[in-house]
Amino acid sequence: MDSLPPQKPAFRQIIQTAWRHIVAYFLPANTHSLAGDTDITHRLAYGRDRILTIMLRLTSLLGMLGIFSIMGQVIEQGRYGLLALYLGGMILIGVISYLRQISYKSRTILFLSLVYLMGAIDLFHFGIAEDWRLYFSGFTIFTTLFLGWRSGIVALFLSLLTFVTIGWQIAIGHIVPSASLMASPVPTAEIILAFSIVFFMTNGITISAMSALLHEFEIAHQNERRATVKFEQRTAELEQSLNREQELARELAFSLEREEALSQLRATIITTVSHEFRTPLTVINNSANLLKDYYGRLTEEKRQEQYDRIHSSIFYLTELLQDVALVERSKKDNLKFQPSSITFGALCAQLETDLPRETNQPKNLSIHTAGHPESTLVLDYSLLKRVLLSLLSNALKFSAPTSPISLTLSVDKLLTATVVDQGIGILPEDEENVWKLFYRGSNIDNHRGLGLGLFIAQQLVETMSGTITLAANPEGQGAVFTVQLPLSIEY
Repeated sequence: MDSLPPQKPAFRQIIQTAWRHIVAYFLPANTHSLAGDTDITHRLAYGRDRILTIMLRLTSLLGMLGIFSIMGQVIEQGRYGLLALYLGGMILIGVISYLRQISYKSRTILFLSLVYLMGAIDLFHFGIAEDWRLYFSGFTIFTTLFLGWRSGIVALFLSLLTFVTIGWQIAIGHIVPSASLMASPVPTAEIILAFSIVFFMTNGITISAMSALLHEFEIAHQNERRATVKFEQRTAELEQSLNREQELARELAFSLEREEALSQLRATIITTVSHEFRTPLTVINNSANLLKDYYGRLTEEKRQEQYDRIHSSIFYLTELLQDVALVERSKKDNLKFQPSSITFGALCAQLETDLPRETNQPKNLSIHTAGHPESTLVLDYSLLKRVLLSLLSNALKFSAPTSPISLTLSVDKLLTATVVDQGIGILPEDEENVWKLFYRGSNIDNHRGLGLGLFIAQQLVETMSGTITLAANPEGQGAVFTVQLPLSIEY
């Protein structure tokens, strides 16, 4: 049969519980939780409140024990009123120790008043040989501790004055101690003077020592606080320095990534452009040789055809180089936005002149306008023209020579430019990707190009705080690109 584990004796639990209650009673916890930056004045106030509670409870306990020890002799003398007075004082001190919700100063003054009165009563009834020195010394020391050294000095002189007054009244016979248990002698002037000097010196030294100790404690705490503040400031400075270093490291890493991306972009552009240059250069070379060797044999129509091929190839190469330069500038965030004021009518007139000329005068391009000509706009004309050139170049490239292409410019709350073509269009599966660099639609076939136009258009529109959208042509085949820009932007 398994043996049961030994049971903890019940009386031992009772003793431990009682001991915990006794410790909690005579060493109460602080009723306030102090933060690390609490100043010395508040720390001393909280500490004194706790010490006051401890002293009240110890005084009540020791006083009751002292009264019980002499109770028999006092009863034999028939001093019931004196006994009741002492018992009442100790009980009142015990009650005050419990009422911690009363203000610290009120409890302190009440406690010190009781100690002082009990010292005076003791001297009055028991004479100079009894416990008055204990009461008056406690009154002086507690006053210094709880109310400061100035109050302690006042308490010292009040105690000394009370002793001299009552002692002298005993000496001349006006007061006769009737409850003395130690046959207290009738004091003389010499005894009163000697007792006063001893009392003054001992309590004066005690007050000085306590004041010096509290002062040193205050200085030490202030030095500690200053050191703590300096340490916190230094820690904050180091944290800020570390944050700056980390931010710098992130910026360097980001710059390195951008440089690597730009290097890779340059390599891709060089490879792609080198390949893309071959066809127009070959066309130029072949047409030039043909004109050189067979100029006299060619009809005027054939000669113009070769000239047009050379001109078209040169135009394509020029546009290609401009696009490559814009791509690199956009990747470096070097696109310059230089807005200026222009009326809507002047803008339309300038675009109607520049766009056809820079797209090789296509016969199938038409430009329409709608809006008040005097409406004032603030925009970058060169960037807007570059956007429209990219859109029109794509429309011309992927449309038949006779397929109509239209550009409509309108102004209301926004400046809107709409390019509509009836070319090969953009497949739905390609719509999300056409804005990416070097992306070419899956239905392009053998049309030349690098996939730069729409990427550049989107970058430039975003630089001007605008939007660009794509939709299918509702009238049939082709695409509709819509650019919307604010009428004015503050920079």
